[in-house]
Amino acid sequence: MLPALRVSGLAFTLALVFSLGAVLPLSAQSSAAYVYVQSTGPAGPVYGYSASSGGQLTAISGSPFKPGTAIIGSNKTEFFTIGKTLLHSYAVGSNGAIGAQKSQIGFLNYSGNLCGGGTTGISDAVLDHSGQYLYVRLQNGSTGSCSAYQTFKANSDGSFTFEGDSQVNTDLGGGTGVPSILGNETYAYADEYSGHNNLIIGFQRQSTGTLQYLAPLNAAFSGSENYTPYHPDASPTGNYVVLQEYLNNSGFPQLASFAVGPNAALTSANTPSNMPQSALNAGDSSFSPNGTLFALAGTGPNPGSGLEIYNFNGASPLTLYKKLLTGTPINQVAWDSSNHLYATSRATNKLYVFTITSTSVTQNASYSIASPIRLVVVSQSASSCSIPSGNGIHVCSPAENATVSSPVQVNAMATMSGGVYRFELWSGSTKLVSVDNSGVMNQSVPLAPGTYHLVFDARNTAGTKVTATRDITVK
Repeated sequence: MLPALRVSGLAFTLALVFSLGAVLPLSAQSSAAYVYVQSTGPAGPVYGYSASSGGQLTAISGSPFKPGTAIIGSNKTEFFTIGKTLLHSYAVGSNGAIGAQKSQIGFLNYSGNLCGGGTTGISDAVLDHSGQYLYVRLQNGSTGSCSAYQTFKANSDGSFTFEGDSQVNTDLGGGTGVPSILGNETYAYADEYSGHNNLIIGFQRQSTGTLQYLAPLNAAFSGSENYTPYHPDASPTGNYVVLQEYLNNSGFPQLASFAVGPNAALTSANTPSNMPQSALNAGDSSFSPNGTLFALAGTGPNPGSGLEIYNFNGASPLTLYKKLLTGTPINQVAWDSSNHLYATSRATNKLYVFTITSTSVTQNASYSIASPIRLVVVSQSASSCSIPSGNGIHVCSPAENATVSSPVQVNAMATMSGGVYRFELWSGSTKLVSVDNSGVMNQSVPLAPGTYHLVFDARNTAGTKVTATRDITVK
């Protein structure tokens, strides 16, 4: 989830401090990701870097870029930002450079605008996993007692189409967070807060891409009566959500894993005795793209600063893997799909880069950037499939005739006229995966050893369907 914006009056200086050797020329290394750090404020300069497969960063030609509004994310062809009244798209060069503006749209011209705008209004946005939809959150507007979640489709020419909005009534002076979206795009989760009270709210994605507000959720587990849940993080693979649980609404959190059921319901078999206890004054957090690791940032003051890396174990409790940068306040974290974790600290004015796998952790480098307030990482090795050019299914994994281990990583994208109503994966008469109102399938599927004929089946509301197949062997 994106942190609150904070503006610093620090003058900007840029220096590179390497803990492991010198940066190689771009021609000598493959690009794993593009990393963008916005400095000093929501209108501040954006420093862009190309990250090598070894985790070293090289400045992108033309950096810093100056879109003049807060950065949101990129789908590799457009880069998106948001201001007080406008949503913007910019061209992205083949080297990751942010180019000229392609389009903009005034989001206060659409329904939900009364929840934002004016001198006190707050606007923020997130991009979904497919790169097709942006969700704009508006609050603290003229009514002061609602939040709106607007949906804008990002078209291939960079223009935007408003698809609808969903509103949440809040207490006067309360609000909600930006949504955290499951990797299969079916449900999303956010905080609803007022004073010291906090609830977890759920959304379901409609066939138009619109997030439809469901209700406050009962995020309960055995012994949860004295705990308050915060900061939902939806898994990029599988149907899970991690919540930060605060005993008596104070202290440092324990982390609980919840399984996602129908209508975004959350259930957990975790208990206070087996949930890990964090030593951080927790702020931002993030799953690795493959869903196996979970990073938690601590903003301090000490104690409570640093990074904690956890192994994510599905419905079972998370387990602590490593503690990093203990005593250093960390504001935001993000991963790429090549095992690199990026972390920013406004206290130290630095961007830290780590390579983290299931067996090792290495700090690659640190980079001095004054008051880094926003961090966007765009992986170049695909963590999700590209969108088919017409009606059809693009299967990125598994490959045809592949021999793979269980669980099998299934990664596919479907497109249908009228939108995808249901996207399923079958093996014979057994349904392995079912995704509603989304063309994104990004799941880990446990399969016993043997040979399989997999059928991907996508349908719209009219019953029209498209299919694709894969024959694989599970060893």
